[in-house]
Amino acid sequence: MEYNAVRLLSEDFRMLDSLILFADAQMPAQPEGGGGDGMFLFFIMLPAILIFLWLFMANPQKKQAERLQKLLNSIEKNDKVMTVGGLIGTVHTVDRDQNEIVLKADDANNVRLRFHLTAISTVFPKEGSDKK
Repeated sequence: MEYNAVRLLSEDFRMLDSLILFADAQMPAQPEGGGGDGMFLFFIMLPAILIFLWLFMANPQKKQAERLQKLLNSIEKNDKVMTVGGLIGTVHTVDRDQNEIVLKADDANNVRLRFHLTAISTVFPKEGSDKK
């Protein structure tokens, strides 16, 4: 039984060798001077890839940063906001010089928490506002 398995395996290798030789015979010959076409294609594709990356990665990230900055500049006292950690509170004070914001987390116990301004992720619309 073992002999049959070895014989079948050797036949598979012979067939694989034949396929490799056949594929090698079908390939076109390389020119004598090397292959300058590969470098030409590389220098054409490199700028195309860089433009693609800029259009689909860097540009949207820049737009998102501008939207976030606009959001942070619009924060006022008594706005309801959420931090990146998920804490929801009402703005008590905003100090743009120090980039700090103080939130009232619990009015009953007068709990106030200080955050860096960039910790704000969402500003909820004011009640009665038409904005959505």
